[in-house]
Amino acid sequence: MSLPISFDDTPYFKNEYRGDLVITRGVIYYFPHTNVARERGERAKLLGPPGLDDVLLDYLVTKVKVLTATTNKPRLRALGLWREGDTSESLQPRLDAYIAEARKEPPRMMQYEYSLPKPMRFARADIKNVSVRGGLRFDTEYDTHEFYIGFTRSKALREALWEGGFLHQSAI
Repeated sequence: MSLPISFDDTPYFKNEYRGDLVITRGVIYYFPHTNVARERGERAKLLGPPGLDDVLLDYLVTKVKVLTATTNKPRLRALGLWREGDTSESLQPRLDAYIAEARKEPPRMMQYEYSLPKPMRFARADIKNVSVRGGLRFDTEYDTHEFYIGFTRSKALREALWEGGFLHQSAI
């Protein structure tokens, strides 16, 4: 495996958001791009309160998206941030600069459930209790972060985390 690698359309925060999870040497990034909760709310406005069929449909859509999700085709390409042949060392400064700019933006005046989290950066030193059962879960100083990767990409995730320095060989 060669880093960096992106796990595209990765659900985060109990599938409230979907985005691109990027593993590099020593740093994990997450770039949310879809507010799944907002999409559910808009669907409920059109179709009425969710029933059992809607819950099952939402579950199936999530499973299909995870099963068909790609690697190394993040939406970051359209922004010029992800380039073919990038190494962790060449990609990290661009991603860090992008995140720094995003953090400078003032919060938009909208209801919380309609907003997207800002891009996230997790350095190896800030991450504790890494688990790869069913996805990626780890603790930081104030939060627990959970990303659902799916069975088809779980081996690639383990290898990337090992190569990035987040897991020991015995965890693979």
